[in-house]
Amino acid sequence: MKPKPKTKLKDVAKATGFSENTVSLALRGSPRLPESTRDLILRAAEELNYFPNHIARSLANNATRTIGLVLTDIMNPTLTLAARTIERELTKAGYGMMFAASDTSVESEKRALLRFQSYQVDGILVYPAHHRKFDHIVAVAEAGTPVLLLAELRGSGLDTVAIDDMAGAYKVACHLLGLGHRRIAMLDGGFMSGNDDKRRGIRQAIRQAGLPANTLIVHNAKGTSATQGYRMMPAVMADPNKPTALVASTDALATGALRWCGENGISVPGQMAIAGYDNTEVSEFSVLPLTTVNYAADEISRIGVARILHRLENKEARLPAETQLIEPELIVRATT
Repeated sequence: MKPKPKTKLKDVAKATGFSENTVSLALRGSPRLPESTRDLILRAAEELNYFPNHIARSLANNATRTIGLVLTDIMNPTLTLAARTIERELTKAGYGMMFAASDTSVESEKRALLRFQSYQVDGILVYPAHHRKFDHIVAVAEAGTPVLLLAELRGSGLDTVAIDDMAGAYKVACHLLGLGHRRIAMLDGGFMSGNDDKRRGIRQAIRQAGLPANTLIVHNAKGTSATQGYRMMPAVMADPNKPTALVASTDALATGALRWCGENGISVPGQMAIAGYDNTEVSEFSVLPLTTVNYAADEISRIGVARILHRLENKEARLPAETQLIEPELIVRATT
């Protein structure tokens, strides 16, 4: 059977009554057109099986209209929500998204960035794998590809839209100290960006309360899963000065700790108060609803996409890097 000829831009223009230039703008998601016009043209293009030749357009405009996204952990529900919002916002603006997961490995992160550069993406959004090893991310930006961080890396000099993790952890610590806790353990997920600031926030609250530094004991959980939280609890409780409160750097870690306490006869919050971080769905629906810090993934993602697209649209202006930190909300539930 003879294949049908490919639909061309002029065919969509003829079918809709708009000029080829207007059709082209609609297919790129241009905000210059009314939403009703864009929707009409997009529906017509779909019905006519029209597919824009992005390769030809990229060669002509030196732009791929594609943004790369590097996540640390694809299993983290907060980051999954962020990725979904980012893709939705990019699609609305006429951009595609390439995705990679570093699994909190700096080497994997380097490979992902290199791959994105080889595909000549227009910009890259990054959840950094490590809060101290980030020269390779800075190098990508210095080579000319706009980079925006979705977690703060102090001293990076890169565009950043992130949760103020120091403020969030400070709020948790003040809450626990206000309840009378004087021995606090922290399950730290490792070198992931943000955890440094969480420790700073807790220590700031302890200093302001006039308490000694050893009020906080940090345990490296070497991961962020519920399994790791569960496995770490024997070490946490082996301390001669057993903690009466625990702060976990993720809700998953806190959920694992909560499970261990239940199985070992430790009442929560009576003998052990537990707080997580992220406000994932599981935190609200666990056996005991979990006190946590809300991670505004949707808001950060929307602002982050708007920021990097603004930078792309104003390349010649050489805009200075900015850091925007969003203050998180403490959500007090049954575990404290």
